[in-house]
Amino acid sequence: MTHQLPRSLGALVLSAAVAAGCAADNDRLLDAGASLPDIGADFDIPRGPVTSAPDGSCPADAATLPDGACGATVLADGAVVGVDVPPTPPPPPCNEVQLRYVDERATSVWLSGSWLRWPATAAAGALPLARGADGAWTVTTRVEPRGRQEYKFIIDGTRWIADPMNPERSPDGAGGQNSVLNVCGGAAATCGDVTAFDWRDAFMYFALTDRFADGDGRRTIVPGATDGDAARGASGQYAGGDLPGLTARVPYLADLGVTALWLSAPYRSRETAGAAIDPSVDPHVYSSYHGYWPSPADISYADPLRPSPTPQVEARLGTDADLRALVAAAHGADGPGGHGVRVLFDYVMKHVDDESGLYRAHRDWFARGAGGAFRLCGPDNLWDDPVWGTRCAFTSYLAPFDFEQDAARAWSVNDALWWARTYQVDGLRLDAIKHVPLRWLTDLRARLNRDVTAPAGGRFYLVGETFNYDDRGALRSAVNPSTMLDGQFDFPFKARLCEALFTPAGGLDRFADWLSGNDAFYGATALMSTFIGNHDIPRAIHFASRQIADCRAGSSASNGWSTDFRQPADAPPYERLGLAFAVMLTNPGVPLMYYGDEVGLAGGGDPDNRRMMPWSDAALNAHQLALRSLVRRLGRVRASNPVLGRGSRTTLSSTQDTWVYRMGGCGMAARDVVVAINRADAPRAVDIPAASYEDLLRDGTPADPGGRVELPPRSVRVLRVR
Repeated sequence: MTHQLPRSLGALVLSAAVAAGCAADNDRLLDAGASLPDIGADFDIPRGPVTSAPDGSCPADAATLPDGACGATVLADGAVVGVDVPPTPPPPPCNEVQLRYVDERATSVWLSGSWLRWPATAAAGALPLARGADGAWTVTTRVEPRGRQEYKFIIDGTRWIADPMNPERSPDGAGGQNSVLNVCGGAAATCGDVTAFDWRDAFMYFALTDRFADGDGRRTIVPGATDGDAARGASGQYAGGDLPGLTARVPYLADLGVTALWLSAPYRSRETAGAAIDPSVDPHVYSSYHGYWPSPADISYADPLRPSPTPQVEARLGTDADLRALVAAAHGADGPGGHGVRVLFDYVMKHVDDESGLYRAHRDWFARGAGGAFRLCGPDNLWDDPVWGTRCAFTSYLAPFDFEQDAARAWSVNDALWWARTYQVDGLRLDAIKHVPLRWLTDLRARLNRDVTAPAGGRFYLVGETFNYDDRGALRSAVNPSTMLDGQFDFPFKARLCEALFTPAGGLDRFADWLSGNDAFYGATALMSTFIGNHDIPRAIHFASRQIADCRAGSSASNGWSTDFRQPADAPPYERLGLAFAVMLTNPGVPLMYYGDEVGLAGGGDPDNRRMMPWSDAALNAHQLALRSLVRRLGRVRASNPVLGRGSRTTLSSTQDTWVYRMGGCGMAARDVVVAINRADAPRAVDIPAASYEDLLRDGTPADPGGRVELPPRSVRVLRVR
């Protein structure tokens, strides 16, 4: 099979890292820095002994090979004229890597890497590089296991350095950097069928049903809950959003480019109002409008497919028929990816309402401390306790399951499976996963593997919530797509993206370095969800406006009921927020958008961050409309360019204010995309590789052919190689 090279690329330079990511069937590995002439279509040219002219040139009907020799003449009917034309040798395997280092002063160069277990000497297993006549040091080796690997050169036995010819780097944990190889990361190895739905391409949207859209103009309140105008600020009361209202807005989501809908918990909820976690600092009283206080009846799962009584949808949100209609509308939506909108339910397994039939019938299933009372997570600071962290109660009226008991764990797993199968959803968002034992999670995954066959995209997507900005190990401990989670919401990513784009002292260069080490941290098949805003923290627009300086700030009584968080009137906050969405939507992971963030909706902490979704464009300022337009373009770009979610990223340049990177590795199945970002409040110039491009944010119109390009303040370019 020959390799088709677009003429417009001219002399294409491949680094060692790019060469290592070849497709297994036909890619050729080149020395780092080697170039290909513009030979148009055929990479593999039949060779034969063709006599050159007296001046050394080839006959007009013969091809000139990269080494200057004359190739065999290829006739119009495909016949080859020449004597003893040898067959084209098979390409090397995609895990065969050739690395090259140039240093005339070096007396020895060794290769050490993660697949070699980081040997420090040749005697211990480091691979010696051989010095050629041109003074360059080279080594060819096969890398196992395939996937993401890191390496360094050891110069003269003592000096460890990253490969200067490979721009892809990862922090080494000691203040330096390792070079990165994505071994066999091309189309055949990682990109798969780019026409089929794949969770790696997804763009997820979280809709809090009660605050998203009201389909009937009515609301049923819970007596005693603190009311408020949820259209403009905080409220602890039901506001009237419902399942029919959300169903009516599915076309809006599909048009935005959304391909996965995370739906707030639709299960029957607590009927009475409840106090805050700490009433001494928050005197307000709340309803269960958010769905996180499930109140199931005493349901028997003796027959898991036909529980008795039947679990109920929360009546204030809609009916069983309404929920089925929503899922059907999402699956049948006409979006840019052509695969409809996948649906995830929020599943709350940590606790149940102490007024529920289940609790009253099975009090022994719930964890208690000395004296028979629940131990509260907050007042006793048990959030990370090795024993009580999975047994403590969030409030006095939410009974925490003791999942060390087989009967309690089996009931919960059966319940999760019933909702998933009955409503044919495609995944679950698992609330507060760090506060339940891993045994519950492994039981759930085992049942899903057994009972849910042929899930969309090859996996029933389980994504967890572990609220931790700095301990990636805590998140990783529950991630294993075969036995536990597919991924978690990437809180460390959120904090660092916020710092890089929104804070004056932040830098895109530091973020790019950190991200290169984050890509494979959770495992080769993990699928983390990236985000900049969610329902537990103040609205993203106030981080972007710099009203909130601490990117790790959460909700509190002071910011949740404040009137200080008003809609910004100037453009910069919306443009900075747009850059955050640009990074998320042009990189691997499942980017999550919290409802309303596409228009930079204002709001402090919980519950002010849960205002009603504004549906009248007349009520939005011009900057909100511009942000939504950018999100829509980015969403559609992601849906039609699988390389953004499935490919590998190479940083081409980065400074405090700018970042240029290429998403590639899918071969001709999905063309490479170059992204250039300027976070500064002034224009900045960047270098974009010379090529023929189309501007994806301008409907694919031809773009400048690279070179030195000036980016306007707070702007992004997304260019696809033609």
